[in-house]
Amino acid sequence: MMKLANMMLKAFLLFFVIVANEVNASASDWLMKINGAAAEVNFSGIFVYTHEGKVEVMQVTRRVDDGMMQERLYALNGEAREIIRDMSRVWCYIPDQNVGVHDYRQISESGFPRIVPGDFDKLSKNYTFSEGGYERIADRRAHQINVIPKDPYRYGYVLWADEESGLLLRSDLVDHSGNIIEQYMFVDVEIGIDIPDSALQAVSNKDQLEWFGNANPPISAPSTSSSWLIGQVPGGFQLSKHIRRMSPMEAEEVEHLVYTDGLSTISVFIKEARVGQSSMKGLLKMGAVHAYRNTIEHYRVTVMGEVPAQTVQFVSQGISYKQ
Repeated sequence: MMKLANMMLKAFLLFFVIVANEVNASASDWLMKINGAAAEVNFSGIFVYTHEGKVEVMQVTRRVDDGMMQERLYALNGEAREIIRDMSRVWCYIPDQNVGVHDYRQISESGFPRIVPGDFDKLSKNYTFSEGGYERIADRRAHQINVIPKDPYRYGYVLWADEESGLLLRSDLVDHSGNIIEQYMFVDVEIGIDIPDSALQAVSNKDQLEWFGNANPPISAPSTSSSWLIGQVPGGFQLSKHIRRMSPMEAEEVEHLVYTDGLSTISVFIKEARVGQSSMKGLLKMGAVHAYRNTIEHYRVTVMGEVPAQTVQFVSQGISYKQ
């Protein structure tokens, strides 16, 4: 009888492992579908962005040509704002302040982290993936996928993807305890439509704004060229980009290092401190983004990311000047 019980227990455990793997595989398939839709699907719609008790309503139009995404975002409430992503730059219009800012964009920008099938083994070390049920969002059937962090150094996601196209219809950013930090959700959307050039043009008058930006694209810099040591980052984060660029609002060179775990991203910005900035230090919060700034060897060092406060503080504490 004991032998039979042991055999049944082993069979049950084997069944549990197989089912768990199938669930994870299915969740990963949905994430790949979301990823593909972000880079391949044309759409136009209206979404609400909720954070810190505030609600912003945005109109978005996106077109993809030969893998290159163009996009227009337009605020429908609050201060007038408009963002245009064309083939080479991002243009931010703030007509109420008579200000515009432009900068060079990355070719691969799609609004969702670029994931390939081989990434899931690495991601699974820091996140738990699972499927949820179905809901109706923007009058479309959407499937839920949960991406939950295993530690307090990163946020997770609860996602709802359009069943037909895979387009992300709702995204909840959640902390380690499952509390919602911010939410994006479509209330109206048309998917797979033709997008004319006129729908991607700014309605704000560019000539009436004072423009700030870079005349030259950022320059890639090998990590060995840096005078700085980033001594500690949370598990799973690796250096993905190291560039030198001019600050869009100031004629100052900024060294920019980007660390990612495949979903979450941490940026380290380093530039010379100006007069009066030598004592500036502390934590800042802008929605889901935390930033920790410090002054080291007459340089202003800012660690920033859509991550918890303790993450940017942890990274900042390990930064040192090598020379």
